[in-house]
Amino acid sequence: MEDSKIRVHYGEKILEFKLPPGWSLLGNLQTQNLPPIGRNEMVRCLQNPLGTLRLQEIARGKKNAVVIASDVTRPVQGEIALPLILNSLNRGGIADENILLIMGGGTHQAPQDLPEAYKEKYGQEVVDRLKILYHNPDEDLIYLGQTRRGHPIEVNRWVAEADLKVAFGGIIPHGLGGYSGGAKSILPAVSSRESIIQNHLMVVEPGVGIGLVEGNPMREEMEEIAERVGLDFIFNLVLNAEGDPVGAVSGDFRQAHRQGVALARQIFQAELPSRAQVVFTSGHPFDIHFYQSLKGPYSVLNACQDGGTIIHLTPAYEGVRAGTKRLFSTVRTIGYEPLFERLKSGERKDESVRSFFYPEVNIGGGMTIFRAMVKRRIQIMVVTEGIAPSELEDMGFEHAPTLEKAISLIHQRIPRAEVAAALNSKVIVSFAGGQSCP
Repeated sequence: MEDSKIRVHYGEKILEFKLPPGWSLLGNLQTQNLPPIGRNEMVRCLQNPLGTLRLQEIARGKKNAVVIASDVTRPVQGEIALPLILNSLNRGGIADENILLIMGGGTHQAPQDLPEAYKEKYGQEVVDRLKILYHNPDEDLIYLGQTRRGHPIEVNRWVAEADLKVAFGGIIPHGLGGYSGGAKSILPAVSSRESIIQNHLMVVEPGVGIGLVEGNPMREEMEEIAERVGLDFIFNLVLNAEGDPVGAVSGDFRQAHRQGVALARQIFQAELPSRAQVVFTSGHPFDIHFYQSLKGPYSVLNACQDGGTIIHLTPAYEGVRAGTKRLFSTVRTIGYEPLFERLKSGERKDESVRSFFYPEVNIGGGMTIFRAMVKRRIQIMVVTEGIAPSELEDMGFEHAPTLEKAISLIHQRIPRAEVAAALNSKVIVSFAGGQSCP
């Protein structure tokens, strides 16, 4: 297969390139398409929950409800699904004036124009019907004790005190919790900064990774906290690679979530016979800036051999944020293991570590990528026109202006190689026999 072509996104474009002599193709990995669903399928889902009564039945006798919904960084849109949730609550006796909607962004910084963000994510009908708040990870929190691992359980006061707690979101691959959705609507979405930090520090533990749910210690703690808080009901849409809903699940935050994950795996999981020496990937559809685009390399780390190379394509439309430069330069100076020890010990004031959790917690995929570059000697070459080579080099990455140039440079370094390509950043790699990447 030495003459095979690789296929990979660069922004919205799909590039094809013939492999040079000596390179053989293990596989072009891509997500699968399923037919989209509409309002009628969502209604049927709400009326047939897993592991709970229907939402309107749970609502009976309750004085008020809080609905936690995804923020602007998540592709799921609520203009169709959220009114269905509200209507169910109304039928159960909870009027709109007794329902609070919270945009659960964890430590993500609030959009500059919140009213516009609410309208874009949830639709005009929801904006007109409800009071909406943006979660603040540093204010209006309640302490509920500790997890089994000794981590603090601190959550949004309005969530903790509500009679009925409902979560709405999407299910797609996630680098820390395996897949988004389910209990993630509590931790990190409406938890304190410290609760989020402690959970994220488990990123280097066995079992954490994209597509990994069962046995994932981060997911286990998310679900432990959701149970302690009393998350009553979830309504999650299963999304395809373009963010369109292709399935829906409702009910218990564990049972319904697992059913959604089973469907999501049909979309996102692709198989390789073995690890590759060279892996192509892209930031699509997360190319807004460089850090977000790193979901691409993160998703294929375990498909790459130790000492191999990942060629990452991204236009990085907004370039490299100042915080990203600071994060990578700091971790290169300190080293990720000493950094983690300092964070685990409770160090919070020193400016050399503060950027890892303020204003946003950044102890996730980026740290995992850096760890792989150090411990596994994986090199990452970034193909982009939007970032200066010196900026990338300062952070530990290589640069190429075009895909052709990247292939030429890596081919000189590795003249014979087995190669794989992930079309976008949402492909989850498994190996022959159906086993997920370890």
